[in-house]
Amino acid sequence: MTNKSKDFMTNGKIAQSVAAGTIVITFLTLISKSIGFVREIIIANLFGTSWRLDAVFIALTPVTTTIGIATGGIIAIFFPIYHGLKLKDPERAKIYAGSLLKVYSIIFISLGAVFLIFPDIIIKLFAPGFSDEVLHYAARKLRYLSILPLINGSQALLGALLRAERYFFQYGIAQLIFNFVAIPVIYFGAAYLSEASYVLAMILGNFLVVLLYLRYARKFASFRGKFILPETAQTFKYAFPFMLSASLSTINIVVDKMFVSMLPAGRVSSLQYSTTLLGIISTVVSIFAMTSYTELSEKVAAMDLKGAQERMRKTVTSSLNIAIPLTAWVVVMAEYLIRIIFQRGAFSEESTMLVSAALLGYSALLILRPISTVSSNFLTSSKKVKWVFYVVPVSITANAFFDWILIKPFSHAGVAASTSLVLFISTVIRINIVKHFGVKFLPLSKVMKQIGVAISVAIMVFFLKNVLGPITWVLVGNTAFLALFVFMARDELRTSFSKIKAFLKRK
Repeated sequence: MTNKSKDFMTNGKIAQSVAAGTIVITFLTLISKSIGFVREIIIANLFGTSWRLDAVFIALTPVTTTIGIATGGIIAIFFPIYHGLKLKDPERAKIYAGSLLKVYSIIFISLGAVFLIFPDIIIKLFAPGFSDEVLHYAARKLRYLSILPLINGSQALLGALLRAERYFFQYGIAQLIFNFVAIPVIYFGAAYLSEASYVLAMILGNFLVVLLYLRYARKFASFRGKFILPETAQTFKYAFPFMLSASLSTINIVVDKMFVSMLPAGRVSSLQYSTTLLGIISTVVSIFAMTSYTELSEKVAAMDLKGAQERMRKTVTSSLNIAIPLTAWVVVMAEYLIRIIFQRGAFSEESTMLVSAALLGYSALLILRPISTVSSNFLTSSKKVKWVFYVVPVSITANAFFDWILIKPFSHAGVAASTSLVLFISTVIRINIVKHFGVKFLPLSKVMKQIGVAISVAIMVFFLKNVLGPITWVLVGNTAFLALFVFMARDELRTSFSKIKAFLKRK
């Protein structure tokens, strides 16, 4: 590797603005997600929607949810405290980052020990409707996954440190590497480990990502000094309501799993396939909210409320310009999309119908998540975390109610739709809380017009299905949605092309 390329990888000059950071992460993430498509196709081809895959996904659920609880609030509070320290004393900011990593290493190891010692109890909590055979299989896999809290938890904190320093390229390239490890492990390991090869892929792939993050983030953290700084204690103080909120929100996940585990085999994995596919589709939308949080945190730390409001408005506008046409496309084309991507090998026509139904239920999340995320980002960056907690009781009650009402007529798709309805309610509440603090960031009139146009196009394409042949309809429908996307996201596309052009000229 030349000195020039080394500097490019380590000096952090790239991606110093939100727009550039978004383009860098989007480019790398799109590559990663494309490879992720291949991974999901391989999983579908090898395992379909089998009961063993259901068990593996259930075993992963307590791991991922507890890591989310442990790190979500801390990362949100980490940004404003880290940026505040960096403005006053850069060296102390490094010691603070190192202190947080040391404290959380103990927490992650403790979580892993719980999963190692009590896997049967934990699996029964998350999937009481499973048979004894499936429960025991899932418990064995949870024991193997007990190392994952340390790996994924460290990955989350190191990734946050890279984003705080605007090392967007290094953050994105490490994520890209994951699939290069996971795919061969799953493909070649399936013959010997069956669905358990997915467990091994998760462990090895994420471990390599942690090593890469550590390679780039270590110069921003110092492990000398006290184990716990006053700023570390302050982080936990401000993060506690957020963590408690996340803990209570986990009840929603547990309740969802309890309901779905009572349905026939394949429903858990169909929900997993649909959420993974939705995550791939919404890549660009989520990246806007993620990269803009760094700037939002900086503006809040500088007491620039007007600048923070403008940043939030730009983030939401750009996100919805992309999310609204994508949502219309998913609603109409879900079945055909899943059939093309997954339906081969062990993934049958029935599997296609199961996953497409779940994807329809989740589709509204594409529009709701960026609004909800930006609202929560403002509250956490301004340390008004108690307001995040107040949303939780409403969310839990609504989720249990909608699960109970919708699961009987719509099966697992009802659980997916319940998630969308709950997020809609909580998003409306968050918008009004933020408005209470004098920040109005949602261009509601424009959003409603865009949704109206998208619905009109979706209805037109849907009814053309009765007039055109299958192949012609798919071609015409996708062309119509592509035109809608280009029209609504024209500003974002223009900005992206200009940034890429400028970047290539510098090279």
